[in-house]
Amino acid sequence: MDETEAFFDKSNKKLILAKTAYSMDDYSDAVSLSYYAMFLVAKALILKKGIKAPKTHAGLIHLFNSHYVKEDEFSYEKYKFLASTQSQRENADYDAIDEIDERIARKRIKQAEEFIKEAEKFI
Repeated sequence: MDETEAFFDKSNKKLILAKTAYSMDDYSDAVSLSYYAMFLVAKALILKKGIKAPKTHAGLIHLFNSHYVKEDEFSYEKYKFLASTQSQRENADYDAIDEIDERIARKRIKQAEEFIKEAEKFI
């Protein structure tokens, strides 16, 4: 298994964990895990192009936009799922009280599924 496949595998595990967290009414973790499912796929695709992944989340999201959305026609709509979930992930992980409810968590899981499906076109 190469590094790209390993990140895709890890991403799928995060998505399963997101769904498990959701089923346990742990909506914050469901959002966080959904974000990481997308993030890991984005990282896999960056590495697939032979580009060293940056150390920050924002840096990786920017590189992904530059190399896949602008150059390779990755869906901009689906790219926005990754970018917009980042701030909710930070709130879910670091704020004592967050505003993440069942509706938001369900939406983010669905978006992660769509993002991963779009990413599979570039493997």
